[in-house]
Amino acid sequence: MVSVLPYIPIQDMEEAVDSLAEILPEVLQPHQEWFEDNYIGRLNRRRNGRRPPIFPHEMWNLYNRVLNGEIRIKNYAKAAHRRLQAELGMDHPSIWKFIDGLRKVQHGRDFYYEKLIAGQKYPLSLKIV
Repeated sequence: MVSVLPYIPIQDMEEAVDSLAEILPEVLQPHQEWFEDNYIGRLNRRRNGRRPPIFPHEMWNLYNRVLNGEIRIKNYAKAAHRRLQAELGMDHPSIWKFIDGLRKVQHGRDFYYEKLIAGQKYPLSLKIV
């Protein structure tokens, strides 16, 4: 259930985390406390509220992004990983092959950037003929 928390409206986040904490097994309590400290804000009994989390809700919550049809950041990371994996052509490269792969990918990004700066349109996707 923790994996769906980014898709809950921010105003309902506290209620969702509290409901989850009630049914969470004792063995998972340390994980729940870590999650609260970093992403929700630990309950502060003295002030009847929560402390600010390390990562603000707006940074990781996807509710509004999904409603607005915006691309989630995970998609960019997946695309970058696929590009690097395609360039390397193997799962466990040596450090030198990894560095060479990074250089080739960066060279491609630099080429793309230079085309944009020059005002040229770069194809968004390659057409297979």
